[in-house]
Amino acid sequence: MDNLFLDLETQWMTAWKNKDIATVRKILSDDFTLTSSLSSGGLVDKEDWIVKLQHYDCKDFRFDKIQVRVYGNTSVVNSWFHQDATVNGKDWSGDFLITDVWVKKSEDWQVVARHATWLQTK
Repeated sequence: MDNLFLDLETQWMTAWKNKDIATVRKILSDDFTLTSSLSSGGLVDKEDWIVKLQHYDCKDFRFDKIQVRVYGNTSVVNSWFHQDATVNGKDWSGDFLITDVWVKKSEDWQVVARHATWLQTK
């Protein structure tokens, strides 16, 4: 099961890197929310996340560790994620702890929530 979710997570981050909005729309549930240590306190919904794609330039990413727990049609994926990226020209590279919640809808898995914490070591 870990391989399935590593593939799904990789598809999502590849779509992010390539600014592939069509794939992002398939992966994110309409009720998706992002909570981030970098936010100003608000939740980011699906459309906001898609709009923000234009401001990111991801050069590379990788998942260093991944843990998957499946509860029927719901899955919790914890990962240690590294990215080399910029946002509006500002360095956004580093390691992140990420928790994604996936829900199986019909035959497809979609992300309904993400929490990301940047591990700033600089």
